[in-house]
Amino acid sequence: MHLIRVPLLNANEDEIAVVDVYVSDGAQVRSGDLLFMLESTKATLDVEAPAPGYVRNLRVGKGQRVGVNSVLCVITETPDEPIVTPEASPNDERPFRITRKAEELAKRHNLNPAHLGLTGIIKESDIERVLQTHSTKSAIGIPARERLPVPPGAGKPVLVYGASGHARVLIDLMRLAGQLFPVAALDDGSVEPEVLGVPVLGNSSLFAALRSEGIESAVLGIGSVQNHRGRMKLYDRLVASGFDIPNLIHPRAMIESSVSMGTGNQVFAGAVVGSAAKLGDDTIINSGTIISHDCVIGSHTHISPGAILAGGVHVGENTLVGMGVTVYLGVRIGSNVVVANGSHIVKDVPDGSIIRAGSTSARGSSD
Repeated sequence: MHLIRVPLLNANEDEIAVVDVYVSDGAQVRSGDLLFMLESTKATLDVEAPAPGYVRNLRVGKGQRVGVNSVLCVITETPDEPIVTPEASPNDERPFRITRKAEELAKRHNLNPAHLGLTGIIKESDIERVLQTHSTKSAIGIPARERLPVPPGAGKPVLVYGASGHARVLIDLMRLAGQLFPVAALDDGSVEPEVLGVPVLGNSSLFAALRSEGIESAVLGIGSVQNHRGRMKLYDRLVASGFDIPNLIHPRAMIESSVSMGTGNQVFAGAVVGSAAKLGDDTIINSGTIISHDCVIGSHTHISPGAILAGGVHVGENTLVGMGVTVYLGVRIGSNVVVANGSHIVKDVPDGSIIRAGSTSARGSSD
């Protein structure tokens, strides 16, 4: 018997969303069959069957929010095997209890009590102490003392939201391009003091303070390996906080003069965006991609390294086109689609589809 539990996708989130449920109670599954798609604000995860058997005690539905460590379902070897499951909740294995006021305060500041090293009964004063000493810094004087000074001619000061791999790529890009100067970073999960020399001042609760201190621009330094619905929410938070989100274009990317784009797009080294192509907002056009003439790329979509889109391809919003994917002339890929690495897409893909690795279909068009 296998208990399928909710994993921890983001250190600062106690709950995650069930994007989809692919099985029904009593269904027979094989090892590796897809059971659920789960999503936090930073990541999406496919939950697969760890062994062949039968889905039993299915506890969740599409669109539901569930707590970390709670049971999604049980996989049994036979359809009538007795089931013994604990009534697990996100707090079952925690070495602490938390008061309602403390929990509300932690939630407002994007803190996960399970990752603060506290035991016993956590009170509001405990969370306040953590905020003062570890998580965030006082809004008073943050830019003057903590953020990097902008050297003359270095470019416009910009905030980086994120402090991991994607943020490092953007920091290097901005330093090379020379028009924007990253002065500070914020991250809701990182405990590192800096990222490529840029100080990490705390978490997103500091948006208003930094904006009021004169930082007008921000970039979203949080990438995505699945779809971009979670990333879209983070982008919208920056916009709602009053930041200008500039387009970032690597000096070694090639963008034709007839290309049009919205805001917050990120075009990496070696990318080619062809004549009359259109980009929405907050797209990632990753290294070595080719977006041919007259393509249209929807907002919050990620075109992964090495992907090649022939002329006139349309890709909807919140879609991931994986590494090395080829898309034939005039194909339309819908919104909220995931296309696995190496796929060859030669016919239209409906909204919400998941194209598995090695998928291909015949249409016969060529550019």
